[in-house]
Amino acid sequence: MADDQYMAENGAVNNAQYYQQVPQRNVVMNRPGLQNEPSVSIVRDDIQRPLSTLQQNLIQGNLQEPSNINMRDFINELEDYVPTIPDAVTMHFMRSCGCDCSDPRIARMKGLGQTKKGTKETRYCLTNDILEPVLKEYGIDFVLPPYMH
Repeated sequence: MADDQYMAENGAVNNAQYYQQVPQRNVVMNRPGLQNEPSVSIVRDDIQRPLSTLQQNLIQGNLQEPSNINMRDFINELEDYVPTIPDAVTMHFMRSCGCDCSDPRIARMKGLGQTKKGTKETRYCLTNDILEPVLKEYGIDFVLPPYMH
């Protein structure tokens, strides 16, 4: 709005090479806190990405089950599998959520699924070993209290 007023005052409104009309966006007006929030359809239009072939096949229903995988064999092989998350821990959390299952293979399958859901980003921890040389580089003396030695 301020740009339109500036251009109108300086006579640049009629000159097409300086003035470009910006299309108005739909605005959600049903909540007072979201008056300047663009509608969901506008946001989705702005961030559209091409679908992968797997996503296209899921939408079209072209997926076929692999013929070499037998679910019964998979569940039976879970008896020999040693999970990363112990069975007792998995069973405890399953019981605390209201899922009472006495079959340890089901608990192992759930534990296997949770193991595979792990985060892919690495979280770093700032320690004194890292912080001390950086502070010295900037001329800051870093002395640990006597109880930290």
